[in-house]
Amino acid sequence: MRTEGGRAIYHSSRLFIVGAAGVLLAAFLAGCGNSAETRAFPADAAATIDRIVESGMTAALIPGAMVAVVDPDRGTYVKAYGTSDLATGRPADIHDSVRIASVTKTFTSTAVLRLADEGKLSLDDRLNRYVDGIPYGDTITLRDLLGMRGGVYDLDHEPAYQEQLDAKSPTLGWHEGDRLRAITGNPQYATPPNTRTAYSNSEYYLLGLVLEKVTGKPVHEVINDLVADYGLTETTYPVDATMPTPESRGYAYFDETPTDVTARDTPTLYGAGASMVSTISDLAEYTGMLGRGNLLKPETLHARTQSTQARGGLSYGLGVMVSGRWFGHSGTTSGYTTYIAYLPDRDVSVAVAVNQFTRLLWLRADDIWKEIVTELYPGTLGDTPAPSTAPPVPAVDELDAQLRQSLDPAIPAAAKPLRVENDDKDPDLITRLSTVLAQYDPKFQVYRATAVNNSLMALGLAAAPEGKSQMVVPFAAVDGAWRISSGWACNILTASAVPSPACT
Repeated sequence: MRTEGGRAIYHSSRLFIVGAAGVLLAAFLAGCGNSAETRAFPADAAATIDRIVESGMTAALIPGAMVAVVDPDRGTYVKAYGTSDLATGRPADIHDSVRIASVTKTFTSTAVLRLADEGKLSLDDRLNRYVDGIPYGDTITLRDLLGMRGGVYDLDHEPAYQEQLDAKSPTLGWHEGDRLRAITGNPQYATPPNTRTAYSNSEYYLLGLVLEKVTGKPVHEVINDLVADYGLTETTYPVDATMPTPESRGYAYFDETPTDVTARDTPTLYGAGASMVSTISDLAEYTGMLGRGNLLKPETLHARTQSTQARGGLSYGLGVMVSGRWFGHSGTTSGYTTYIAYLPDRDVSVAVAVNQFTRLLWLRADDIWKEIVTELYPGTLGDTPAPSTAPPVPAVDELDAQLRQSLDPAIPAAAKPLRVENDDKDPDLITRLSTVLAQYDPKFQVYRATAVNNSLMALGLAAAPEGKSQMVVPFAAVDGAWRISSGWACNILTASAVPSPACT
């Protein structure tokens, strides 16, 4: 798996197979609001957040969610929704530990930038000064790695690595040192540095090795020292798969029942790229400290927010993602997704975490974050088109019939009842999509349609050869009609190496 712009890009023959269990939904939502911290927060804004979060949980079968908004004008709103442990039914709490995945990169990059501020390394140092044997290591700089411009091979082609993410019961295993052996042993997949921006966990794994070389300490000690300097008490870089208690269990749906994958992720998988654990309470504080540049020189903070563009719309600085006037980071790993970001001109922090991640259940923490920001801070996400008026939510039977016809490759594009967002750039987009999906013979049947602001999520069962599983097809409101999300369609086409002018 590779992530771009907060979205997971999969290279798997089982692209279409995801799983879920709708029967647990009532239990998920029954415990909403079990823990909250509210300081002078307007009731209407709180209600908006609640509506967005709860509809998102319904749409994507999310057991538990946690949200933090810290706004000098509005106040502070930190709240947990739903369930942290499906086995016991324990309600979610704002002090539950969650895996924050690639939000770890913000800590790793800060540790490197702080060493540069202290003169203990230079961002223009070549990688081979610290790590031997990396293709192009004599020309890759630390600045390149921080900005995802190192060209380092990521693990798209490693079966043992991918299996940790894709399989219900992994058998191949992944061990300490496997990542470095993969990077050094596959020079054919490396590219010269500073030629393109391409999101890669490997670049931050290598930065972790740099931190160890410069400081003489294991990377978990380096990052935990940084955490202590921030004054965070519920955040840690663990040494194994153990989660601090109380923890929010992480879930994935490989079939019709949720699988607890809390212990799936270990530091051997991601290293300094995505290994950390935190709580929404700590993230509420940390997002502002990250955004204000605590522990860094002002000029260093300025440099880290200067971004370059990657494929898929990702704008990446030095360890931060930039979206309009916001900067922060997303995180996606087995069982969890997270998104944090800061709005400098208003000193606002917004963080979201959820305890479920399943391929193509689509709606994740970054989507919930975007909906909250769009409602509470309109115009701050950049040159995004004004949202179209959302049409009524269609009847399930009607939507099911429309999807079946639209995803049937035998029906000409002009006769399909649904269109894909941005298909003016590619009139054959729906045909390309239906042709790719037909390879998996999904026999998708919608059983729930949920509106999430100006989006619509069609949840249904896909009966594939491997068995029944769950899938969400997202829609966007365009010109008063529902259209299949171009992001969802392009994700599928990209994973199947099918080009489209609408997906560039």
